[in-house]
Amino acid sequence: MIGSRYEKKKVLSFDERVDPTSTALVVIDVQNDFALPQGVCGQVGDDISLVAPMVARLKALIESARKAGVLIVFVRTIYDEPVLSPALAEQYSRRGYPNSICLTGTRGAEFYHGIGPKKNAPNEILVTKHRYSAFWGSSIDLVLRNNGIRTVVLTGIATEVCVESTARDAFFKDYQVVVPEDCVGCYSEDRQQAALVVIARSFGVVTSGTEIATVWQKLGNGARNWQPEMRAQRALTTLDERLRPAHTALVLANIQSDIYGADQDRDNVAMISTLPATKALLDNARYASCFIIHARAATLSERGVESAPFVAGFEPRGEEQVVTCHRFSAFADTQLDVLLRSNCIRTAVFAGATTNCTIETTVRETADRDYYAIVAVDCVAAPDTEADLHAAALTNIGRYFGTVLSSDAIAATWAHDASLHRETYAVPSTP
Repeated sequence: MIGSRYEKKKVLSFDERVDPTSTALVVIDVQNDFALPQGVCGQVGDDISLVAPMVARLKALIESARKAGVLIVFVRTIYDEPVLSPALAEQYSRRGYPNSICLTGTRGAEFYHGIGPKKNAPNEILVTKHRYSAFWGSSIDLVLRNNGIRTVVLTGIATEVCVESTARDAFFKDYQVVVPEDCVGCYSEDRQQAALVVIARSFGVVTSGTEIATVWQKLGNGARNWQPEMRAQRALTTLDERLRPAHTALVLANIQSDIYGADQDRDNVAMISTLPATKALLDNARYASCFIIHARAATLSERGVESAPFVAGFEPRGEEQVVTCHRFSAFADTQLDVLLRSNCIRTAVFAGATTNCTIETTVRETADRDYYAIVAVDCVAAPDTEADLHAAALTNIGRYFGTVLSSDAIAATWAHDASLHRETYAVPSTP
């Protein structure tokens, strides 16, 4: 993760924006079916005359990226029958495509005119997609975040379809978007210009391949985020680093009256007993200025969304965020990932209930999304009748998905960090 939630409004210079250390060149759908006269698009009457000149300029930009050691992601589209939806099949039928497009094993699916990843090049990656946007049903976001990418330079075919769709989703995924107008192409100058206007207005920066290459040449080759040694440097290997408040969120799950039980029900003794430690953890997170998210369970009824109140003393304050959940995972159909990415969070600390359902399910997804997950062992619980499942869940989490710690250890780390960086985190005078 690049950046800080304290620097959200920083405007990058152009050199910073396309810094080869944290930039990926993304080459989209430069394949024969989109570029050759005998390809599918050429067969149905699209004017492919604009493609060849664009590809010549794109090849020059690719060579500049190679010389600068930039991460290059070659994206190809495949529309075989198993991934062709009824809506997409109908769209292609209306366009007159004879049998879909870019089918596996056909010449049409191959890269056009020398475009494509170099064999065994460590910074050149092939990604296969099955929709217009490269972010739908592909590994591209995994590739980009794993390699410390902040900016994507989007190139290829077609500007108003796959390039623009990818630009929109890259922006929604919080990447900086740059589009070199002379290295993208389509079959209509009008559509080309309209797409570039939309991208420049709402989703990124439109520039030229020459301007990008000039920066890459000026900055030269050096350490790049995709390199294994740089990935190792970005790893948070100590507890102090992982729990730094500037990039840590406390996620409180389901601390609601109907889940913990207001009548001291005997089956919830273990859960209720965790509340004092959980409240102390919340107070310490507030004191250290961690980002705080309250995840509450809700149901849908004839009256709309219904959610039980928070346990007394756990009500959200000020700018603390509330995520309403309809599934065990707090990520499922919620804004949780948006909140974490938008605020440059790298570590999520979990407290609440229940350990073997919401906590474990969410922690698993937290790890899969490349956040560090920490569970406060004395601040999570399950009903007394599920004590064995609570213990098994903690074992699973500690072995595969995150770190299990006491709330005192977590709070002590926050207190130490806050004392060192009190002015940075604007720590209030009292908890």
